[in-house]
Amino acid sequence: MCRSGWVGRMAVAALLVSGSAVAAEPHVRFRLHEPFRVGSHDYDSGVIALNNVSSLTPSRSILEVWVNGECLGMMTAHQSRAEAAAPESEALFRRDDTGRLEMVGFRVAGPEGATYRFPVSDGHAGSSPAVAIAMN
Repeated sequence: MCRSGWVGRMAVAALLVSGSAVAAEPHVRFRLHEPFRVGSHDYDSGVIALNNVSSLTPSRSILEVWVNGECLGMMTAHQSRAEAAAPESEALFRRDDTGRLEMVGFRVAGPEGATYRFPVSDGHAGSSPAVAIAMN
């Protein structure tokens, strides 16, 4: 488990206080061949891996985030039932002002699939995302 930085310590503290559910799926990976951003970290290309660590509430999950084998820390995501069944898991992105892909969430494939959306603070939550297919 990745516990780097204050975000990880806060997430672990929240788990200890809340006594929330045990870690569950998804564990998904996405390979990107163009520049992208996850949080405040920029990459020319690479592999993003996301692990569901726990559920804070039925609609809020704590995810462990890895890029190119480096743990970036933990973040929360709003979890909801997938709007439409996806044949494969998909990463959801928007393009920033420079054209770089910026990860805003992901969708897990399957009949019980779910959509995970990351908090967006700059007003772009409604923008149309591009999609990348999962690499497992």
